[in-house]
Amino acid sequence: MNILIVDDHPLTCQGLAALLRATRPSVRVESAYLAAQAREALQRLPAPDWIFLDIHLPDDPQHLLFQQLCDSRWIDHTVLISAEPEHHLVRTALAAGARGFIPKTADPELVLDGFAQILSGAFYVPPDMAAALRRQSIADTPQRRLSPRLQQVQALLQRGAANKVIARELGLSDHTVKEYVSSVLAYHGVANRLELVLRLGAERPNG
Repeated sequence: MNILIVDDHPLTCQGLAALLRATRPSVRVESAYLAAQAREALQRLPAPDWIFLDIHLPDDPQHLLFQQLCDSRWIDHTVLISAEPEHHLVRTALAAGARGFIPKTADPELVLDGFAQILSGAFYVPPDMAAALRRQSIADTPQRRLSPRLQQVQALLQRGAANKVIARELGLSDHTVKEYVSSVLAYHGVANRLELVLRLGAERPNG
């Protein structure tokens, strides 16, 4: 497994790399401290299987790297890390298909558990942030629409389609469908399909 850590704090990169290597000896970790270095790393082979990204980089005040990832295939394998998360950026990442958020202040056990859940196909954020995202989902209109693929998955979920049906309809693997379903649920701040249908039904304008 190849992992790229993008963070301007060398100690964060070194600490996260050491933690991942301690539990997954075969993992290969590369660090990038600037957005420019990250772009170069993404062009090299072997390509990273996972990207741990701190959105706030000194050479990228407009978050252009983050936006580029959101508009590319890389976002499906991106985990956000930050000491001070901005919920609207996390929701933007969710809409694009990012796999989760892990705070830099988290205990090692939480980091490993969160990454293990992500590898299993789930979306992961700590419980306190999940609650905050649910509150924001109820209060705010999303600033970014779901990606076209996630919109397709959402439409099938609204029709009550099971994962295997979604996989067949969209030509996806069962594992990928599980990831996409998890992202749609997390984006809307709901725990299951029933809550999603009820949420979307409540948001649909009366005609």
